[in-house]
Amino acid sequence: MVFVSSPMPEPPWSSLRSKPARKALTREGIAKAALAIVDAEGLENLSMRRLAQELGTGPASLYAHVSGKDELLALLIDLVAGDMERVEPDPERWQEQVKEYARTMRARLAEHRDLAGAALANIPTGPNALGAMDSLLGIMRAGGLPDDVIALGSDLLSQFVVGSTYETALFEERMQREPEYFEQLGDYFRALPADRFPHTAALAEALMGDDDPDTRFEFGLAVLVAGLVAVAAR
Repeated sequence: MVFVSSPMPEPPWSSLRSKPARKALTREGIAKAALAIVDAEGLENLSMRRLAQELGTGPASLYAHVSGKDELLALLIDLVAGDMERVEPDPERWQEQVKEYARTMRARLAEHRDLAGAALANIPTGPNALGAMDSLLGIMRAGGLPDDVIALGSDLLSQFVVGSTYETALFEERMQREPEYFEQLGDYFRALPADRFPHTAALAEALMGDDDPDTRFEFGLAVLVAGLVAVAAR
């Protein structure tokens, strides 16, 4: 007869009772935990120390998987870029496809507070981000744009999306602190002396007329794509 030993309970004074087994760290798990911090607390509160605290480990353990905050930010951008699907370039719709790409990129970044700031001065090299960029390059090539226009234009488009998305996130945070900001700014513009600032005074209503970020984004996107077409036609 074979006896199977039952597991022994930990005695009340055992340190194991208060220290559950840690899950093995992975780069994907680290990136997801970092993204959760950004979602809850904002990009400025993300640090290797804060992330280690969230994961219940020490910063030294993180450095075995991530070289530092710069690489961590790159992992975050690549994680979010994984939600962007690659599209089949359509020469007849390339301009609209470029706009759709920009709108999708903006939407993915905007879902995570001010995460767009992580993409500033940070050229993406992860597989998801490179796949998304390769999709954009394919769309622009299908439109018959010259190589130099594609190279500069794709970079300009990314700057526009990242910059406008990040600024919108910062403005949203400011409006929470100062809900009267735009109203006060409008009053200030209207009060400017017309003899010193004739054009600003004349356009005060237009300058403050529409603070909807979607309207501004769509206007900038339309101007950018039209500019690509005009430059390529020269």
